[in-house]
Amino acid sequence: MNLRFRVNLAISLIGFACVAVMIFVLIDYKRKSIGQEIEAGTRVSIQLLQSILLSPVYSSEAPESLTSLTQYLRNVGRVRANEVRLYDSDNTLVYESPPSEYKQGRWAPQWFSTLVAPDVGEVRLLLSEGSILITPDSSRSVLDAWDELVRFALFFLVFFLLLNVAVFRVLGRTMQPLKDIVMAMSEMEQGKYSVRLKNYDLPEFNAIGHTFNSMAASLEEALTTERELEQSRKLTQLIHVKLEEERRAIARELHDELGQCVTAIKTIGTAIANREDHKHDETRNNARTIVEVASHIYDVVHSMIRKLRPSALDHLGLSDAIGELVAQYQRQHPQLGIRLNAAAELNHFDEKFNITVYRVVQECLTNVVKHAEASQVTVSLALVHDKLQICVSDDGKGLSAEFSEGRRFGMLGIKERVHAFGGEVLIESTPDRGTLIVATLPFIAPESP
Repeated sequence: MNLRFRVNLAISLIGFACVAVMIFVLIDYKRKSIGQEIEAGTRVSIQLLQSILLSPVYSSEAPESLTSLTQYLRNVGRVRANEVRLYDSDNTLVYESPPSEYKQGRWAPQWFSTLVAPDVGEVRLLLSEGSILITPDSSRSVLDAWDELVRFALFFLVFFLLLNVAVFRVLGRTMQPLKDIVMAMSEMEQGKYSVRLKNYDLPEFNAIGHTFNSMAASLEEALTTERELEQSRKLTQLIHVKLEEERRAIARELHDELGQCVTAIKTIGTAIANREDHKHDETRNNARTIVEVASHIYDVVHSMIRKLRPSALDHLGLSDAIGELVAQYQRQHPQLGIRLNAAAELNHFDEKFNITVYRVVQECLTNVVKHAEASQVTVSLALVHDKLQICVSDDGKGLSAEFSEGRRFGMLGIKERVHAFGGEVLIESTPDRGTLIVATLPFIAPESP
């Protein structure tokens, strides 16, 4: 049931309630007025008949007194709302007043007569030769009350129909903006965020329209921004995927090509240095130098390969790769105490997830070594519900505003990697009290474009 019908129904119920109260008041008023009218008419009839009995028209000593009284009553006719009957000494009906000619043949409904008619008893006047019975008759007054009630009901019915038609049409015009609002909201629910409402004459609906338009504009702008962010996130993830692929290819080339060449040079130099020809000491010394340089190049190449692509991720899994990374930093920086707390179940993630976790931890440790001036650092990896939480804390000097706002490439790279997986990064830093970086990654990463 829509609003128009509800308002009409409410008006109808209120109207019927008012009419019911008015009918009750009207019936009560008619019942009292008819009662007073009948009582007054009965008293008048009694006084009239009593005055006749005292007049010369009727004398109890006259030989034809009853006949004279009968003739007089016939000449008088009906006395107001009363029926007059004359009985002789044998209780035989001698005379009865004629029926009322007012609205003759019509009667009010029995239930209405029972509700309105007054309870006035009959009055009997005793005569020497009989009696007169006066019976109040309120049927005509009750019929008048019924006719008035019927006219009032017809008037109210016409008024009520006209009122409902007028209210229905006025509400139809007034509530037209509601249809536009509901339609606009339905379109917005279907994803059409460009829908707007027009200006309305009523200030209330006009205010709703302006508020709706502002909300729709804000929502459209927010969704546009969200789509742009989603596209940026997918692009960032694609860049990181491609970057890791290139790093893997470069690491493979370094290992296969340059590594083999350096190994060959080292082997040849070793063979030359191991010759027993004492005439060419300078050649042996140069060969040993070549072997040392080749060994150094080999170590540098392998260090580059580890940085480009941690082989432990491919062979050992995430837990061992993180452990090897921490051990590597510990060997390179013995003055820094590094503690690792890693969950046991970290080897069931896919390659993209593993490399993201590895790079985040690697970047955090690099920032600590380069900028924190810390003596202790703690790396924690914990499973929290359906997410992996990476916490790296140190006791260094804390981050400057430039670092904490993420304008340096290290922090920016961490945030980009984590956000690309739909995760979050929290950075808390206090001067001279260290820094805490918390990166939270969902287990199931978004699909790459």
